[in-house]
Amino acid sequence: MFTIAFSHPSDGIAVRKNMIRTAAKHKINPSFAKLSEASSKILELHIQEDKGFILDVLTEFTRNKVEDVCLKEMIEHAFFYDDAAEQKEIFLITKSIISGELEGIPEVKNLTDLNELIRSQWASILHETTECIEFEAFLKFRMKEYVATLLKVVECAIDEYKLELEYQMFVDQLRNCLTKQKSFIKNHVIVIFDCEDVVIFDEHQNPLSTSQLKQLHEKALKLTNVVNLDERLLGPLIGLAPGSAKIYSYDMDHPLLQTVKNIFQEHVSIAPLERMTFKQNRCFRKKKS
Repeated sequence: MFTIAFSHPSDGIAVRKNMIRTAAKHKINPSFAKLSEASSKILELHIQEDKGFILDVLTEFTRNKVEDVCLKEMIEHAFFYDDAAEQKEIFLITKSIISGELEGIPEVKNLTDLNELIRSQWASILHETTECIEFEAFLKFRMKEYVATLLKVVECAIDEYKLELEYQMFVDQLRNCLTKQKSFIKNHVIVIFDCEDVVIFDEHQNPLSTSQLKQLHEKALKLTNVVNLDERLLGPLIGLAPGSAKIYSYDMDHPLLQTVKNIFQEHVSIAPLERMTFKQNRCFRKKKS
């Protein structure tokens, strides 16, 4: 028999319920998990053979019990973010990284799976000669690698948060520049964005020349004081400052298009490339060749 002593009866009850529910899915008699007659805080596990789902239940309970609290404490006390709004933003980014919703962060790819870190600790305890363990002692002495990994994830989340702030400042700066810019073309303009090829049509549906686009880009550089301003689309559009623009593209989720949309807001709409008119398509293909 192996026993786990919890600080609160509700914890012992919750773990036993989860084990019974999981055992039923595996068609296993739930009698192996009992609460001590003396106290509901003590969970007795009569393990006759290796039951992997026990480790799954203990791992899930442990993470649910400590993870969010641990993350919030790290954000506030390890990285000194005391503003509630900033704490919330960083916390949400951290959760997105952990859940896999936010990808493409190199520092996270090589980190050990959080479930595995906790599961391996419970597995080592169940295979030791120890007959009883306090849950609080497990958290104190067996979670160090897990906590260290969480700390790295929070650090990555803060880096992402800072990048988002910089990006938003960049968008706001260009948006403010646009409000001060007199529109060169009041009417609707068309943009065709095909991978690396960009064609901007004026209000008469005539494609702007390379020299015209260069002039517009240079104008945007002076207006915004941004050094690395995209010269294919963003710079010329800011220099042009059209009343509205319709962008056609194969990849409507392209990061550059999303930035243009964030800056120009309701003045820009994005549609699939196949929706452009025959005349625009013809002119675009002719320009590419």
